Formats: sequence, structure tokens, C-alpha cells
Amino acid sequence: MRRDPTAWGTRFTPWMTECVEMVEHGRALLGEIREVRGRGFAFAASGQVGLAPLTVGADPVGALLTRARLGENAGRSTKSNLSACSSVDWAAVMDEFGLQGVGAYPNFAAGAWGGGLMPAVYDNWRQDYVVILIYGFYLEYNIDTAYGEASGNTLKHEILSLWDMPDLPAELVVRRAHVEADLAFFDVKRRDEADAHQVVTSGLAAWVYRDRDAWRDMKAAVSGYFTYHLSFLPNHAGRDDMMLTGLVADWSDIGPDLRFQECGQSVLALTRGSVVMADLLDCYERTVWMFNTHWTETGGIRPERYAACTAVMAVGPWLLGNHRHDAWRYYALAADLSHVAQQRDLYASGQLADCYTADLTPTTPANKARVGVPRRDLPFDVRIDGVRHTGAVRLHTVVCDAVAHGILPMGVVEYEFVVPWLLREGRVSPTAFLAHMDRAYCHHFSQLMRAGHESDFKRPFSEPMSALIMEQWWHGMYFAIGAGSLVEAQPDQIAGDRAHSGPSKA
Repeated sequence: MRRDPTAWGTRFTPWMTECVEMVEHGRALLGEIREVRGRGFAFAASGQVGLAPLTVGADPVGALLTRARLGENAGRSTKSNLSACSSVDWAAVMDEFGLQGVGAYPNFAAGAWGGGLMPAVYDNWRQDYVVILIYGFYLEYNIDTAYGEASGNTLKHEILSLWDMPDLPAELVVRRAHVEADLAFFDVKRRDEADAHQVVTSGLAAWVYRDRDAWRDMKAAVSGYFTYHLSFLPNHAGRDDMMLTGLVADWSDIGPDLRFQECGQSVLALTRGSVVMADLLDCYERTVWMFNTHWTETGGIRPERYAACTAVMAVGPWLLGNHRHDAWRYYALAADLSHVAQQRDLYASGQLADCYTADLTPTTPANKARVGVPRRDLPFDVRIDGVRHTGAVRLHTVVCDAVAHGILPMGVVEYEFVVPWLLREGRVSPTAFLAHMDRAYCHHFSQLMRAGHESDFKRPFSEPMSALIMEQWWHGMYFAIGAGSLVEAQPDQIAGDRAHSGPSKA
């Protein structure tokens, strides 16, 4: 297979140039991070990145962090711990769709199938190849391979071999090249982490950046959605969307990333190392503004932003159901803070440069569009801890229509929105909430996979799913998850959430 970029034609040149620039900007920042770790200083004289003491406020978020420091979390961290499903429901889904190996884990299945198929850039076998790219990257991202070749771990080689198909169309060759470049970036990042793996962290230091666009490009590389870069808008808007595919998940990871001194934590980058509640609220508001750029003034997905919107929002079902980050536990700790976030203006719209100046100072979009969300009541009837709960929630009409037409199971809406809403409204206890979410975990994923396949993951399914996840953001749920995640902010080791195969031999 030819890999000479000149053979791809001028159509792909801007995207290849952007890919190279994003990865190189990321590698340059990784070099500075390596120096900071090695010498222990905050910033070099002309540096773009440094490690800063966490700024904590005397507020409800600070109180959550204090509880963590007093040992409430008992040393526990669930990050990167996968949960298998042994239920009859999930076993039937595995059998029907041929889910084997790591694909039998719901978070791998949802990450690869949902994240790979919902953007629907093709309607033929090419989409399957895109899923293979995502699946391979997802494997490498979750299974450390630093120095693995020397010890007999040939995972990365096997991934690349799996991608070797003859006579690929030029566009798929470019998508593959993008992912290969990102894997090379991750190899550098993992090697740096493996070399520093024994360094003890405080859980109270955050990586901060001086240049918005350099940080944005590094986050784009960390996020790993280069398979879809060709389907995003060119230039800054596309790079912003690449960054958003990581920002969407980082809200659930604030505490764990403090614990393991993760340099790619974007919320802390945007707050410049602060978890003061006002600063986090500013960041949450702007996060939603950036997501809103994908939506129209009448609450539809913009056609030119469809792939980006569904790629970003596809992270939601994977994140909230997979027990990898323990997001529902975090939510249970701070569900009442959803109301505080909802009091902010969550319907403005703006790109990264509209929301932050070049030095990452928060700013406000001027004369930008606003999203109008058409909503109506959706009745619910759920049983939690033996108690029946009925009523209605106001949700985007596209969600209500999908439920009415049998495209989106009401059970998915209950798990993703209704039951968490009942907790924040004080109608169920945190204990009853968590017990219910644990019991419904496997059934939820079964419904999600079946519904997605029945609609071939196309727009009738992906648009209401995206709207459902956006409703969680518009209702402040992810702010509560982010605040609750601080229960993890304790001392540990650099990159201690992953097993590393050994120090550098170089």
C-alpha cells in the first residue's frame, strides 16, 4: 500500500498539514513536560507549560476535595478498571453481534461501535474500516505498550497489520495515516510516563499552559479522534472539535487526573489550575458554549458539524455507563450542584477563541448565535429500590419523538437522564440511586447496542442520542460529576492508573 502523501492529491493536503502540526505541537509540549518533571520547576523561562499548585476555594467543591484528603475515598480509584457483564441480556447481545475478547466488555463495545458508527461518514464498508481504526486505537489507548516490543508484546504491530488492506481509497489511507501519527504521539507520551512512573504525586498540582492554540493542538492529539478529522471542518473549527472529543470526557476525570498528574487534563488547563467553584462554573459554561456550536438556533444539528457533534456526544453513553471512571458515584456525591451549573447561561454558542483569549483567559462570545431547544414533557414510570416513581421530564423533542417511534428505548432515557434527575431533585437517595445504576448497568448496554444496530447507528438514532447527552450538559449533570470526581484527588504515582511494562532502555 502506498503511503506517499503526494499520491493522495491536493484535496487532502490541508488535513495532512493540520494533522502533522497538531501532533508536532503536542510532541513539543510533551518535551517541555518531560523537562518540568525532570527538573522540578514550574515554567522554563520561555516555556509554554508548567506544573502549578492547585487553587482551591472555600466552597462546596473545596469541601469535596477536603473530604477526599481526609481519606473518605479510602485509597480507592476505579479509573481504568473495566466491568464485565455476565447477565443473560448482555450474553445475548454478545452472541448476536459477535462480540468477543475485549469487545465483550461494554465500554469497549460502546466506545468502538457507538463512537465509530454514530458519525456515519459513510454508508458502506468504509465505515467498517473506520470502526477498525477506532477499535485499534481504543485498544492501544487502554493497554499500555511502552517498550512492549522488546518484551514480546506486539500489540501495536498487530494493530497496524490489521489495518493493512490492499487498494484502500485515498481518503481511508489518509485517515489511517492520521491515526498512525497519533499512535506515534501516544508512544512518546507513554514512554515519558513509564520513565516517571515511580514519582509520587501530591494530587494537588495541575498542568497549566500559556498558549491556547498550542494547548488545543496537544489536546486534539491526546483525544485520539483523528479517524474523523477529515469529516470535521477545516482549520481552527476542526481543531477545536478534535479538542472537544477529549474535553467531553475530562469533566469526569478531574480528580483521577490530579491523582495521576495527567498532563492532558483539559478542564484544569482551561481553569489554569483552579478548582474554585466559580472558576469551574466559568469553564463548564464555556464547555457547553463550545458544544453548542454544533447546534442550530432551532435545536437541530448543523449539517456541516454533524460528524463532530456525534463524535463528541458519543463519548457520553460510553462514559456514563461503563464504570471506568465511576462517574455515577461521582455524580451521587455532588448531584445537588447540577442546579448551580444550570443557573449559568448554557445556551450561548462560541468557538474556543470566542470563549478564551490567546493566553486562556475566559472571555464571552460577542453577538454569537444561541441554541434554542424545543422541549416537551416525556412521561416516565420507573421503579427504584422497590418504590415506583412516575411523572414527566421536559426533554428535546427529538428525544421524545425517538421514544414515541420506538427508535430510542425509554430504558436508555431512564438510565441516562430520568433516574439521575430523580436524584438531583431529592426524590431518591444516593444509596438507592447507585444500587439501581449498578443493577441496570448490563441491561442498559444491551438496550443501547440493540437500538443502535436496529437503526444502523444512523441519524434517526444518533441525533436523539446526541440530544439526550446534550440535555445532561444543559441540566448541569456533568458539573456535578466533575465536582464529585475530586474524591479521587489524593497522592499516588504519575500515570499510576495504568500498568507500565518497564523503564526506558534508551
